[in-house]
Amino acid sequence: MRVDGLAAIGAVTDLRFACGQVAVSSGRLDCRAGRLSGRFGEAGRQQTPVSLSVLGDDRWRVELPALKLAGGDVSLRIESQHGGWRATAGFAAVDPGRLGAIPMFADLLPDWLTLQGRSEGSVEATGTGTELDSARLQGSFAALSFTDESGAIAGEGLALEADAAFTWRSRTGDWQVDARLVAREGQAYFEPVFLDLGAHPAKVEFTGILAGNAASLAVAHYRLEQQDVGAVEGRATLDLEGETLLREGTLQLHDIAVAGALPIYVAPFLVGTEFSDLQGLGRLRGEVGVAEGLPNRIAIELEDVTLDSITGAIGIEGLAGRFTWFDERLRNALAPDSDSAIFKSRLSWRSARLWGLAFGPVEIPFTTTGNHFRLLDPVLIPLFDGGLAIQTLRIRHAGDPAMYLRFDAELRPISVGQLTRALGWPEFSGTIAGRIPRLELADGLVTLGGNIEAQAFDGTVTIRNLRLRDPLGEFPQLFADIDVERLDLAQVTSTFEFGMITGRLSGRIAGLETFDWMPVAFDARFYSTPGDRSPRRIDQRAVSNLSSIGGGSGGGVAAALQGGFLQFFDSFRYDRLGLSCRLENDVCHMDGVARADAGYYIVKGSGLPRIDVIGSQRQVAWSRLVRQLAAIGASPGPVIE
Repeated sequence: MRVDGLAAIGAVTDLRFACGQVAVSSGRLDCRAGRLSGRFGEAGRQQTPVSLSVLGDDRWRVELPALKLAGGDVSLRIESQHGGWRATAGFAAVDPGRLGAIPMFADLLPDWLTLQGRSEGSVEATGTGTELDSARLQGSFAALSFTDESGAIAGEGLALEADAAFTWRSRTGDWQVDARLVAREGQAYFEPVFLDLGAHPAKVEFTGILAGNAASLAVAHYRLEQQDVGAVEGRATLDLEGETLLREGTLQLHDIAVAGALPIYVAPFLVGTEFSDLQGLGRLRGEVGVAEGLPNRIAIELEDVTLDSITGAIGIEGLAGRFTWFDERLRNALAPDSDSAIFKSRLSWRSARLWGLAFGPVEIPFTTTGNHFRLLDPVLIPLFDGGLAIQTLRIRHAGDPAMYLRFDAELRPISVGQLTRALGWPEFSGTIAGRIPRLELADGLVTLGGNIEAQAFDGTVTIRNLRLRDPLGEFPQLFADIDVERLDLAQVTSTFEFGMITGRLSGRIAGLETFDWMPVAFDARFYSTPGDRSPRRIDQRAVSNLSSIGGGSGGGVAAALQGGFLQFFDSFRYDRLGLSCRLENDVCHMDGVARADAGYYIVKGSGLPRIDVIGSQRQVAWSRLVRQLAAIGASPGPVIE
């Protein structure tokens, strides 16, 4: 025979039933001290005491106190009256992973999930005929482990307590569900989030409606609490058969502790980035809305939040205020009937650090919708001993090929020394300041509505005609002209350890073009500033390095400096110096300040002893020249004995 319907378990064979005592009275039949044995399909071989009572008028009761199921023990009691029935079962040491082999449980356990553990508790169910009207599970699970085939979902050593009630609603053809789950021990992994439930126990409660075909679950209210993290509650609609589980809902965040939430729920998504070691303090609260599987609204209040990276990539102290974001569809729907204040954000901090750059206190008012951003009022962001005064900042279609950006700002004087130290560059002197007028990104091209001017090395550097094509692409291109006026050569050469040169330097880099940030074309010329009356001297190391650049004869010059009477002079006077390079097709076409018999003057000496540096090569491979400059920076210079 086979058992079908609610408790379908497959073929029943070798069935034996014996009744030790039979009592009949007033239409009632009782079987006491009975025994039942046989093979009950996928439930396996059973041998259990049984008691049976037939009370008449379509009423009966059966008790099976010693069934075996999935490696554990089960006691079962079934009562029937006028077509309705009630079943109660207690279970102990049952392995839930082995229930999947039994047809009546197969649909509850997905075949891609491997599950094992121990469980105990009780189940109570009521129904009519083969139809289930209600069910309630109360149980605890110990040493529970699970994994999927890819390892993206896994758990080990879990200790859970569950209480779930299902009530059939015949009028609507669905189930009322009320459930509670508590996790106190073990670890779980849902790629990339790792949960240590022993250190941070969690509890979730919800009530909702499960579709009759179990394809969807409408959660009218849920609440999730986790120790040292906080609580989240709201409503949700889950698609249990589609690719997007969370179709729509709300998440109300209650007093979330940044110190607990950040390493669990944020840090795993930062692995492989500069911020993978991010830590934090402070609290936040707010609400997140979801529609069609994606967020459509975020409103977060931050309270004295601190973020810090151990490696120093980022640090923010005292982050506070309100952050609000809407997707475009929801904002357009709300805008006609809503106060514009609900769309505005305002964040502030006491201090901040980003890759060594130190920012002072600031408050930033802005609005953001979809992938658009707009600064609402001008803002001064303190930076070291100066600051960045931003008048305009607008971004549209961020991250799209059609991205547009407008930026107007003034750079208040900042010490270049502090800036270069923070960035790990050679330390410069002087200040950097100037306007950044009407910087725009449109159609993949960055342009400026004016010049950028910086004060450095006691001189001026001006960037003109700046254009940047495809700045966020794989191969960005930069175009610019750069003017240099009256740089102090003593500061320049001491910064780059080139050797000491005094005097002033001017020049121009015309038609600069880079590809993937590497120069591919320019016409550069640098020369002693005309009319400069400051002392002009050059030491032995600088002479040797300039000679190496001009023709590869640096070794011969060094030998000459170490021999004869020149070795007694540390430095020499010069009349003027200069060098030019026109780069095209990876070849640098070189020249100096004047023609010489064997080439061109790079340094034209003056006085006694007079020393000239003459370049002999007019064409040098750009890659070779770059290697020479790198070698010069690493060389200790000539040794004079």
